[in-house]
Amino acid sequence: MAFKTLVSFLTLLAVVRAAPSVVTCPDGNKASNAACCPLFALRDDLQANLFDGVCGEDTHEILRLSFHDAIAFSPSLKRQGKPAGGGADGSMLLFPNVEPNFAANNGISDSVDALTPFLASHPEVTAGDLIQF
Repeated sequence: MAFKTLVSFLTLLAVVRAAPSVVTCPDGNKASNAACCPLFALRDDLQANLFDGVCGEDTHEILRLSFHDAIAFSPSLKRQGKPAGGGADGSMLLFPNVEPNFAANNGISDSVDALTPFLASHPEVTAGDLIQF
């Protein structure tokens, strides 16, 4: 009987400890990880000042930008020791006079120009996180 009680107690303890913890961010939002707290302010800023609260053409263009930022990675070139790109690294925002000028990236300059001010106003968010967010 004591063994069953001990096993039940240990099982309950394991379940309680495995439950995800919640962090309360400085702005009152809750997240599973404190590193996510800056994303709430970014979300609100993007929705209010870029997307005007709607999922329209600007949203489509930013999604296209996220694809182009991420697609430029080649594992096979990396294995050969050649430059392989960095994947979803925000290079479109970090090098706005280089990356958007490649022919494959035609048409993303407007999205780069639209997101660049958000990078400056949210310095705790990386360029890669901003594009992929």
